[in-house]
Amino acid sequence: MSDDLILCQSPQPGVQVWTFNRPEKLNALSTPMLRRMDSLLHAASDDQTLRCVILTGAGEKAFVAGADIEEYASQTREQFVNYQHFSRDLFCRLEGLAVPTVAAINGYALGGGFEIALCCDILIAAAHAEVGLPEGRLGLCPGGGGTQRLVRSIGRYASADVLLAARRLPAARAMELGLVAQVVPGPQLLEAALEKARQIATIGPLAARAMKRLLREGSDLPLDAALTIEQEALARLFDSADAGEGVRAFTEKRRPTFTGR
Repeated sequence: MSDDLILCQSPQPGVQVWTFNRPEKLNALSTPMLRRMDSLLHAASDDQTLRCVILTGAGEKAFVAGADIEEYASQTREQFVNYQHFSRDLFCRLEGLAVPTVAAINGYALGGGFEIALCCDILIAAAHAEVGLPEGRLGLCPGGGGTQRLVRSIGRYASADVLLAARRLPAARAMELGLVAQVVPGPQLLEAALEKARQIATIGPLAARAMKRLLREGSDLPLDAALTIEQEALARLFDSADAGEGVRAFTEKRRPTFTGR
């Protein structure tokens, strides 16, 4: 069943863990898997109680080791182009999801798998994990935003090394380049991701959504325009019930109780 291709679990209130679940194929992306991702994104967009989504892969070998190349081989040009447009739309919707997202990279995150990770807000990797965009070895290039999100993350020259030499980055090197926020032993990965979700839950939900949007939109604007949208966001937050609660809790030396209003 398609629901089995990406498992959705809620190990703590307000947190969902989406697990890519084709371990026998290193969790390679397929059309049915992408359709399952489509349904999860629709549901997450409508869930006002959601505070964080964690994405990971089944097994110890792979987060997502790219697209299912056997499916590529059977596609016509029209089918291939439609598949790429569908993937691009899904990845952009993941990036634009209002709540923070954490990629818990438990192994290979290659091709489309790395593109999915690049759409997430915070990347945590197992020590043995590797990321890369090896499409050039198939005579192709990334089509789900890999070139453009990577260059915006680590710059032109480091990106050229990954793309033009089909270089895989070990987790430690990805952290040095600023892609990965934390590297942990493999058995500790999910708990580290859940701890990150708990930290995210201490932030006011309206503030978290606003800061995520500012990070995404402001980085592509001239500085003066970005500063303007930042101050506009702050003014809107100041009028919220959460801001009033946060300030009162600080002065009363207690933990705030945010309601997302």
